[in-house]
Amino acid sequence: MSIEGQNPSSDAIRKKQKLKTILTTIGDSLEKVFKTQIFENTGEMPSVISIKDVNSVEKGTSKSKVHFVTYYLNTDIGVHSINLVVKFSADDLRFNKEIKNYEIISMVPERFPGIYIPKILYKSEQNRSIIYEGVTGKSFRETKLDKDYKHKLAGQTLAAIHGTDTGKFVTEPYKKLILYLLSILGDSSIQEEILELMLPSFVSLEKSLGATMIHGDFHQGNLLFSSDVTTMSQDVIEEFPPKIKVYIIDPEFIMPGRDRSEDIGTFFAKPCMKEFEKYGNIDDTKKDIFAFLNGYNFALRKLGANFDLEDLYPEGLTINFHIASYILYDISDKIETQKCTLDSSDIYSKLRLLIKVLNEEIIKF
Repeated sequence: MSIEGQNPSSDAIRKKQKLKTILTTIGDSLEKVFKTQIFENTGEMPSVISIKDVNSVEKGTSKSKVHFVTYYLNTDIGVHSINLVVKFSADDLRFNKEIKNYEIISMVPERFPGIYIPKILYKSEQNRSIIYEGVTGKSFRETKLDKDYKHKLAGQTLAAIHGTDTGKFVTEPYKKLILYLLSILGDSSIQEEILELMLPSFVSLEKSLGATMIHGDFHQGNLLFSSDVTTMSQDVIEEFPPKIKVYIIDPEFIMPGRDRSEDIGTFFAKPCMKEFEKYGNIDDTKKDIFAFLNGYNFALRKLGANFDLEDLYPEGLTINFHIASYILYDISDKIETQKCTLDSSDIYSKLRLLIKVLNEEIIKF
């Protein structure tokens, strides 16, 4: 095998070993955390503890890495394993912002039992790392929960984050973003068509009372469920607090004074694109949004709100607009970073979907 063929493997091994060294160093600072976790799990408090091995699975983006880490520990009361979540921030600004945002979102469980925010157990400015308690459960994609039920739980979770405060917000940032993304397309006729289709959404945004603190990165990968209940009886579906715990992670992008529907658009944009790519329609996505909004409105009532989500949008919900904005961002990003053209099959398909989303009524009550 040539040297060229060996380099990627060697680099990967070095990178993995470097990460393991960093995680071991972090683990050396977590003795108190490990002892407490072992005591909670077993009822026995170890006196002596050392790290036997570390294993991690990486998830996240190029800017923010999340590692689901298992520490294997030798103790005087046997070998134990502890699961933690380690988040590495790309810079000091992101590191400090996430800690601040955690303090904000950590209040959610107090107003809506059943929704959980993993606790920060340790933070290190040196490594720009934040250690969250480990969560045992299934991701949104992996869980075998009834499809409608897990979408209702996701809706409840988001409503718990959003809360019951209402008000108007500044729409100018949304307008500027859309105009910038459209400029990247480089085709005036397509730009005009999309902008004309978006105009009713701008009116809806301006007349809405949907301002709130949004999660900012509310997607399926940031939800974990504590259990798999495959048979849904009516009492389980309507139970409050919910029988199944829902954990929401990664509060890095929390923003105040934004549109509630932005988080909903983020949650459904990728599933919408995948469904259209595979089947040429978005029928399942529409059904899932309906279930999601039922859960959202259920949570609003339990939170003491005297309104449903749609009541805040007298000119119509803006979920279409935010899904379309996400698709437009994806198109613009591919044009800029991958030098794709409008006539490429992927871009053409996404443009068709974008126009379809703006033309169709996503949800009916």
